[in-house]
Amino acid sequence: MGRKVALAVSVVTIAILSAGLAGGQVGGGFLWWGSHEPIYIYGDADFTFANGVLSGTGTEADPYVIEGWRVEAPNADYGIYVDHTTRYFVVRNCVMERARIAGVYLNSVHNARIQFCQISLSDTAICFLNSKGNEIRGCAVSECQYGVVMAADSRDNVVAGNSFFENGISGSDPERWNQWYDEKGGNYWSDYKGQDKNNDGFGDEPYYPLWDAKPLMTSPVERTEVRTAGPSYAGNLVAPDGSLVVTSQTPITLQSKDPGSGLAEIKYSIDGGEWTTYAGPIFLTGDDGPRKVAYYGIDHLGNAEPKKMAPFLLDNHTPKTVLDIGDPKHKDERGTWVTSATPLSLRRTQESTYGRTQTYYRIDGGNWHVYSSPFTLAMSDGAHEMSFYSKNASGVAEAIQTIVLYKDDAPPSTRGSQSAPTSSVGVTVGATMPTTKPVVATAPMPAAPAQTASTTTHPAEPQTPSSTEF
Repeated sequence: MGRKVALAVSVVTIAILSAGLAGGQVGGGFLWWGSHEPIYIYGDADFTFANGVLSGTGTEADPYVIEGWRVEAPNADYGIYVDHTTRYFVVRNCVMERARIAGVYLNSVHNARIQFCQISLSDTAICFLNSKGNEIRGCAVSECQYGVVMAADSRDNVVAGNSFFENGISGSDPERWNQWYDEKGGNYWSDYKGQDKNNDGFGDEPYYPLWDAKPLMTSPVERTEVRTAGPSYAGNLVAPDGSLVVTSQTPITLQSKDPGSGLAEIKYSIDGGEWTTYAGPIFLTGDDGPRKVAYYGIDHLGNAEPKKMAPFLLDNHTPKTVLDIGDPKHKDERGTWVTSATPLSLRRTQESTYGRTQTYYRIDGGNWHVYSSPFTLAMSDGAHEMSFYSKNASGVAEAIQTIVLYKDDAPPSTRGSQSAPTSSVGVTVGATMPTTKPVVATAPMPAAPAQTASTTTHPAEPQTPSSTEF
């Protein structure tokens, strides 16, 4: 028995000594100094050291104490689950985060006190089910879907002196069988919109969703852990791999908040390089390609949030594409004329140095095709609309360009007309013959003058000039 007691004392001593490095403070005590698996207690006999109990005998004067644990349970339903107990116990100075159902779940529990705890990022922060005569005081409940939920026959519980930050619904007490304030005041609700005109520290109107008649205008407790929001930047393009697409002119900003002792600084690192103190927007430089920005915040007590990482894809070269039209071609005021033998080529004049850039085209609003080699217009003569663009591996694409080409494979059709010479019969070349034979008048022949045998005779000039129509 003596060996077991000595072992327990040594474990607690080590935990407290490490608190200066790992912990913070809420309400004057240690916030947490050690990590623990999700805790499940069924019945009074389960209040053991293995279940996080550090002291106490379970009486009103000497309750069991579960203290100083950080329970982060992203794959667990609960942080601390207490089931069917009647002994007195207190859970204090603990952090519960990321539980799928509830940070703290009390089922058929009496005589419990949740004090100076920080519960966040869970579906429900604290859930009471058929539980009576319990208290929640001095806790910070933040960024949960639901804050404190009173379910089934839960009644005569007191919730006062707590702070509720940025929850979806701060709490639920449909029967109003529970008390949300006492003589010292109620709770701080970040979504409370009332005023305090008499400056007594309480809102002039109740917090109606939970009938807190004395809502606090300022938070009585602090969240000591720093949370840095994900990077923000002037853009909304996401690469196929989920990275945020930026250029070297895109400012990347980091923001952090700490309602506790306050934010001291934010550190960041690019691609695993040295950690730098954030002082203003970050700009990524270098060759196109993936970048990783790691970051974390530190408060004035030295509490540092876990390091986070955001992927980016740097792309400084928006693609640009031109259409090269081979021969034969002809340009006039109407546009560009080609034949079915005219090669059409798409050439990129700019593209990203990272990954593969592809060019796409379509004809007359049809399906898009990936361009790989020159092609021709193998279709009917006439006007055809050709559209094209290129896209980098980052997803950055140029604007669609459109041009109308006129295809002409038909040879010219030549028609001409020639007036009849002065003769006994008039003939029109290329004219339509009448259905009845016309009466043709013959002109008298002039008398031939005397001439020598070497003189050549020319017919008279026609009355109308000959012409050719195209």
